Amino acid sequence: MRQKVKKLLWVMMLLFLVGVLVACSSGEESNASNEDTDNNASDNEEASQDSGKEEVELRILWWGSQDRHDRTLEAIDLYMEKNPHVTISPEFTGWDGYWEKMATQAAGGNLPDIVQMDYKYLSEYVGKDLLANLNPHVESGALDLSDVEDVYIDGGKIDGGLYAVNLGANSHAQAYDPAMYEKAGVEPLEPGYTYDELISKSQELSEKLGDDVYGIQPSANVMGFKHYLRLHDKWLYNDDGTGLGYEDDQLLVDFLQVIKELIDSGAGTPPELFKSAGSNIEQQSIVREQSAILMELHSNQLVALEQAAGRDLELMVQPMIEGGEKGHYIKPSQFFSVSTHSEEQEEAAKFIDFITNDLEANEILNAERGVPIAGEVREHLKSNLAPAGLKMFEFVELVQDYAREIDPPDPQGATEIESLFENEVEDPIYYGEVTPEEAAQNFREKATEILAKNK
Repeated sequence: MRQKVKKLLWVMMLLFLVGVLVACSSGEESNASNEDTDNNASDNEEASQDSGKEEVELRILWWGSQDRHDRTLEAIDLYMEKNPHVTISPEFTGWDGYWEKMATQAAGGNLPDIVQMDYKYLSEYVGKDLLANLNPHVESGALDLSDVEDVYIDGGKIDGGLYAVNLGANSHAQAYDPAMYEKAGVEPLEPGYTYDELISKSQELSEKLGDDVYGIQPSANVMGFKHYLRLHDKWLYNDDGTGLGYEDDQLLVDFLQVIKELIDSGAGTPPELFKSAGSNIEQQSIVREQSAILMELHSNQLVALEQAAGRDLELMVQPMIEGGEKGHYIKPSQFFSVSTHSEEQEEAAKFIDFITNDLEANEILNAERGVPIAGEVREHLKSNLAPAGLKMFEFVELVQDYAREIDPPDPQGATEIESLFENEVEDPIYYGEVTPEEAAQNFREKATEILAKNK
């Protein structure tokens, strides 16, 4: 009997011990389970916060070279990586056809959220209520311009409203190939040279470089004429944009005579060799070593020009005239604007802020659009610039000695004026179809009709 009681007590003790062990084990598992639940809840909360941002889709449109396309696409990828709730659809083209594309989209009420804008078209697009005033986004902090001097901001303002953010400062320029000068045994032009010296130097280069190689790729376009007018203290348009800003047609005659002499003397590349290239950087005659000088470009284009040429090129200021005014000015190379068609204007402004201030993005962009406007970005890039970028920075510093204040943005109708100048002044002069006098008179008559619509 005692044996049975003893056995029973042992069994009960064993059962008790097992129960204790199971309870302990269960408690540990429960605690672990609770910790896992807490951790998962925390992770889920963070994921919820990220995914809580509403998905945003933006479209962006720009013009430029292949180098610009590649850099901009990489910067867009970086923005989407840093802002996973944003998807950006890029649209890009060359300068040729860009404004026709913009006009078509504007007419259809379908402009992209962000558009690359040019100074000469700014008034026209603002006048048609196609660009959003960005001041509210500056005030909210979505677009931070606290590190940007007013001189870089003012070009995008009209009547106090900020309609465009400068993507880089640049200036009108010429480019030349120092190796071709050396091959010809000719010394390069020095800043302060005149149009007569440009003609003489181009003729000398052409004679010494041999067959099918020329001193200069000439340019009779409206940008060159605007520079020529500024040397005479004139501008293409009057103050209210209702007419031309110069009265003496001899100014246009003299400018066109320079181009005609370059071509007729054999100093300039024949138009059949460069007209088909249009604004395509990769097809310019200096890239193909058919000319030693490219008469006209903007300083920010040097990066793409050298990339296309695969060799060192240099920048030079435009010609001067004896006793004349300074013709250069520091200008916004181009802008980013937000269209009034956009339903995501705040996010579009944040992207422009990113392009303006983000150091990593600007390392990718590498000042290809011009000298950056944010002070910290400029200083950061200066120490890491490739040679072409450094030349561009140095040129913008040099050109300040040959520059004065920028003229107001072109008035409404400027697009039509540009087209008129190209088709009925520039091209006919290249091919000898009209005299400079005929071209100047015809331009005045038709330009006056166009601008009179602004009265």
